[in-house]
Amino acid sequence: MSHEGWLLRTLRAWRSPALRRRMGAGIAVVDGGDVLLIRRSDTGRWDVPGGGADARESPEDTARRELREETGLTVGALRVLGVFPHRYTYPDGKVVAWETHVFTADFSGGEPRASDDAAQVRWWPLAALPDDVSEATRAYFAALQAAQA
Repeated sequence: MSHEGWLLRTLRAWRSPALRRRMGAGIAVVDGGDVLLIRRSDTGRWDVPGGGADARESPEDTARRELREETGLTVGALRVLGVFPHRYTYPDGKVVAWETHVFTADFSGGEPRASDDAAQVRWWPLAALPDDVSEATRAYFAALQAAQA
């Protein structure tokens, strides 16, 4: 399915009144031609560091908090990569319509370490990103590669 088809299907799902809605955010930390990713402990898939917002937390604050919790890193200025609506079905069958705000930031130093929801942290070349990702993460990757081109 094309990215546009996936986006239209996801937008329709997002508008469904039966779904629980959540806002989340993440940061693609870039260092030259590499991006920092985490392997999520809940799904085992690779993703940008990120997660759900706390009550009254801005997307920017959510992204920074999640990066710090999952990798121990902090970054400077954030650049908006995009807002990605997507639906996720949890193992218990609960379906949540997510609106995920993804940012990019330049690596500002430090040694990333996996903690909180991250089972592993690794730098990946932008030209060779992992395949073991969700549809939403695949959309983040496409936007990131287009922005870095």
